[in-house]
Amino acid sequence: MVKKILAAAVLLTAVSLPLGRLGAGELPACLQLGTAPTVRSAIEAGGVAEEEVLTRLVYAESVSTGHADDPAVYEAIAWGVMNRVSLAEAFPSKERIYGRGISGVIFKPGQFNPAVSKRSRFSKEFLCPSDPARWRMAGQAARKALAGAGNPLIETPWEKQHGLSLVVGFYYPDSVQARTRLAPWEGSRALKFIGDVKVGDAVLSSRKVRFYRLTSAPRDPGR
Repeated sequence: MVKKILAAAVLLTAVSLPLGRLGAGELPACLQLGTAPTVRSAIEAGGVAEEEVLTRLVYAESVSTGHADDPAVYEAIAWGVMNRVSLAEAFPSKERIYGRGISGVIFKPGQFNPAVSKRSRFSKEFLCPSDPARWRMAGQAARKALAGAGNPLIETPWEKQHGLSLVVGFYYPDSVQARTRLAPWEGSRALKFIGDVKVGDAVLSSRKVRFYRLTSAPRDPGR
């Protein structure tokens, strides 16, 4: 039941969002913070649709990895973000942690630095994407993750049964913001490092993005 409800919700979200500009790879409006108190308020004032918010996030995060010309980076990050969104839609306990909906997850404090921190050097990449080729890759990755089919991070029996991935943590070793090669939560009992990830026909090295899977599935009843 959870799987069917979730699939319908994701499909409805994907269908209801404008695809024209993103599909064409045309750069979005360049937004400025100005007097806006937060990055989120600037996005909301600009009337940015949910898919574009996701695409902007994928763009900014991918640029921050130090591997902004690798399409697999964009796709894997898009899936990672939507994994949080989907788990939160299916389980109330995860909604409390990750937020509700795409914008709720992206702007949840402490989750995505380029999106939520005015002090981040990558917040301007989120507000004002400037590279058409990279924006095109971000748009393709966002649309694929929104469609929900072929999630490369669904691997365990629980994940296959529920159509959800527990891979919700990711870290960028080569980012200028990374203090060490390993994530602060490395060795945590709650998250397990999963190694290299196969994305389509490519293998995304953990030297570019380190992904982590929750060690325990949600225990509360699904919606």
